[in-house]
Amino acid sequence: MSSQPVGAVERQFVPLIVSGGIWIVTAKIVSQLSQVATFLVAARMLSPMEFGLFAFVSAIATLLVVVAEGGWAEFIMKAHDGDDCFDQVATISLISGGLFTAVGVIAAAVFYTRTADETQSALIVLFSCWMLPAALTAAFDGMLVALGRLRQRAIVRIVGELSGLMTVVALLHLHGHASALAAGKIVCQLVLLVGSMQIAMRLPRLRLTRPMLVEVTAFSRQIVGNRLLVFLGSYSGTLVVGSFLGIADAGFYRAAERVVAVVAELLGEPARSLSWVVFRRAHQQPSAPGRSVGLAGVRFLLVLFAIAAPMYLGLAQISEAVVRLVLGEVWMPAASIIPFLCLRQLLLAPGYINEASLSVVGNIRYRLPVTLLNVAVSLGVVVMVARFGLRELAIAQCFTAAFALVTCIGLQSKMANVDWLEISKGVILLIVPPSLVMLATVALVRHDFSRDLSWRVVVALQIGAGALAYAAVLIALVGLSRRLRWLTLE
Repeated sequence: MSSQPVGAVERQFVPLIVSGGIWIVTAKIVSQLSQVATFLVAARMLSPMEFGLFAFVSAIATLLVVVAEGGWAEFIMKAHDGDDCFDQVATISLISGGLFTAVGVIAAAVFYTRTADETQSALIVLFSCWMLPAALTAAFDGMLVALGRLRQRAIVRIVGELSGLMTVVALLHLHGHASALAAGKIVCQLVLLVGSMQIAMRLPRLRLTRPMLVEVTAFSRQIVGNRLLVFLGSYSGTLVVGSFLGIADAGFYRAAERVVAVVAELLGEPARSLSWVVFRRAHQQPSAPGRSVGLAGVRFLLVLFAIAAPMYLGLAQISEAVVRLVLGEVWMPAASIIPFLCLRQLLLAPGYINEASLSVVGNIRYRLPVTLLNVAVSLGVVVMVARFGLRELAIAQCFTAAFALVTCIGLQSKMANVDWLEISKGVILLIVPPSLVMLATVALVRHDFSRDLSWRVVVALQIGAGALAYAAVLIALVGLSRRLRWLTLE
């Protein structure tokens, strides 16, 4: 048997990885844009009560899907026995998806017998039908990644997201009910499942052995545990608000979260991906890899703060105009809590580097206990404060984010050698002054031009003037810092 030279293999492998990475990023961008478009269309065509109902039921359904998917994709990706592993994991996914679908349908039937509410019962049934294809798709997803079919997988995801978006828009125009959003999720999931089956060119063979069940269950427990923590951190506000204050307030709260999430996702996804590249390269330095990782953390976080501060603080200042522009006047109660949610996300931004920085130095095991502590504190505060109102809840979440920042600083300082004293000095000297200048500029533009110009023109002027003011001051301070050596980043 002839074998290819190592150089030839590398020349084929690197373009494959680059091409696959481009397709994955493209699919992620399309997915985010599709979700944003769905949110905007739904907010425009549904009342806060209807949107809140969808957000509340969707949060519960997403919780069940997290459990139903069970880490099947990740298990297949790490396995070595190929087809047999896929068959058995797919069998488990069918069992879990079918079980949760049955539970959802039974819950909808019980809910209908007690309330006779056809709309909410139908919504629960639709979300229940989402779980079975979602669980089976997870198994096929792991198989496609293991086979290196990244481009085909990304194309299927793009088609699925666009199909779901078109379904939502069409159904909302036809009858304007929240069930259109659930139907869009089902269509997207079915397209993903059918497309994955066609790419894999096979169906699972129903088979399950006891040793495999034990191994998959042990692995799934770790994956599901981490994902549930992330879920509780993301959806706890919506669930608790819906329980204490009602569905309409849940709609306002979720709308405000989604507006801020647009910025958070645009910032967070690239930051997490780039952090892996930066810290891996830093750790590969031949001399003092630990110090290199810590220094890379200081530089990365200063750049992150320099980008995140104007985005979040700027959105906080023009929150009313943004809500009026993208959602409409009926959603204005959401505008009052957006500034606090922006501050919360700014405080949480340093956590973007935790996974990469701790992984490369072999200390990732310390992340889960800290995450569990932060989620527990956040959930406890949310439950205690939510009954007092949306504004009070948003303010309380700023304090829980500050607590999470303190634990993040301790984790990064002790386990990844990140010098937070140097970061604090850099933030005070380089980030705070241009941020204050930007805030003053935006406020002055609103004060001087709001009477003579339309609010849309004023917002455009605020964005342009604020961005120019921030950039000018930041560039000047960075140049001055290099000349006077305010920071020791070399």
